[in-house]
This record gives sequence, structure tokens and C-alpha cells, in this order.
Amino acid sequence: MTMLHRLTLAAALACGVAGPAAAATLYDATAGTLPTAQGWTTLAIGAAATQGVAGGLYTLDTTGAGVSYFGNALVSPQPLNTATGFQVSFSLQLQGETHSSANRAGFSLVVVGADPTKAVELDFWTSDIWVPYYDATQADRFIHGNDVAIDTTAALRTYTLTVANQQYLLSSGGSTLLTGSMQDYTPGGAPYTTPNFLFFGDDSSRGTSVSSLGFVSLSPVPEPAPAALLAAGLALLSWRRRRVGR
Repeated sequence: MTMLHRLTLAAALACGVAGPAAAATLYDATAGTLPTAQGWTTLAIGAAATQGVAGGLYTLDTTGAGVSYFGNALVSPQPLNTATGFQVSFSLQLQGETHSSANRAGFSLVVVGADPTKAVELDFWTSDIWVPYYDATQADRFIHGNDVAIDTTAALRTYTLTVANQQYLLSSGGSTLLTGSMQDYTPGGAPYTTPNFLFFGDDSSRGTSVSSLGFVSLSPVPEPAPAALLAAGLALLSWRRRRVGR
């Protein structure tokens, strides 16, 4: 998060975005291959992380000496229109995670829309998932924001990130975990200025993790989900305002 903006993506991610919206599997660990064999690009600073595929899961270990940043990036094969909407689903389990700052995490999923000023980053701790916001007045700039307490280590869990009407909603097992407005991370530089950008892995030198991931998929938002997403977001925001006012 703090250093990925220093990486040059123009050459590494020189692929187009085209085609009508349709369900697409972006990564499938059951194929037995690393993300790089399925179209993803490795982004790394420092030593290489330990990674492998076994039992239908991709495991990434960034706890090794000299590993600063290591993850997998992709320019989406379909435009990520944050107004009309899309869904990113993925299965994930953390075996462990450490961070030396409350504003950093050892594992992140980053989704940047076709309009790069509309993005969301999901940061994972062993007991929390949270979304940072950008504040140029703070030294860390990416600041711990909207969050939910959840055990991310208990089992392989399927998450669905639904984006529509410039809102995001993260759900798992039929329950809503997080919802809020898309964020503008573009002042942080690349890759947050890269349209239709996806990333998963460790993007902070102040965090490490051991994670297992099964798949990443992209699909259109089922109708009438955009309206439902907006209603859910407004309802949760209203509830939080009432709680703050108590």
C-alpha cells in the first residue's frame, strides 16, 4: 500500500480491457498453477515470497526475511464500471498475519474501477477486515477506516464484493460484513491510478501474512442488486449515525 505506488505497471500490465460483461474466472487454484500461469503479474519489492499450489489452494507466505511487498496484479478483462456494477468473489483463509501499524495489513485485495477515483481496498487481519481511506495530512496516508470483527483464520471462506452505484458491499455466507462508498486512492499514485486494476497479496512492508486462496472470479451484478446494494448501504449508514448520536 505504501510502496506499490512506486512500481511501474505500464509494461507489466500492458493488456487491454474489452468485451461485454460476463462471468469470468480470474484465478482457479484447482488448476494446479500459480497466478502468473493464469494471466496475473507478480508485483514485488525485496526478496521473493514463498508460494505454491497444493490441494486446490494457492498459498502465499510473505513472512520470510527480506520480503517487503509481494502479490499478484491483473488488469481486468472487463471494465469495472462502479456505477452499473460488478461482483468480485474469492475464497480466502489466513493462517497468520502481523502488522506493526494499525493502518497496515499483511494481506489485501485491491479493486480499482474503470474510473480510478472509485476504488476499494480490503485489508485482512486475523480478527478483522477493514477498508482504508486516504488522508494526505496523516503520515501513513492510508488510514484504517470502516471495519468488521471476523475470524479470518477459522476456515476457507468465500467472500463476495459487490460494487454498484459507487458503493461497495462485502458479504460472506449470506451475511453483510461491510458496506460504504468507493474510495479515491489516486493521490497515492500507481497502482491506484491504474483503471480496472485488481491485486491480491501483501502490499505493505509493515505487514506479513500466510494466506491460502482458492479462486477469484468476476461477474455482473444480478438484478436488482444495484438498488438493493444502495438501500443496504444507506440503511447501515443511518444505523451507524443513530448509534453515534446515542
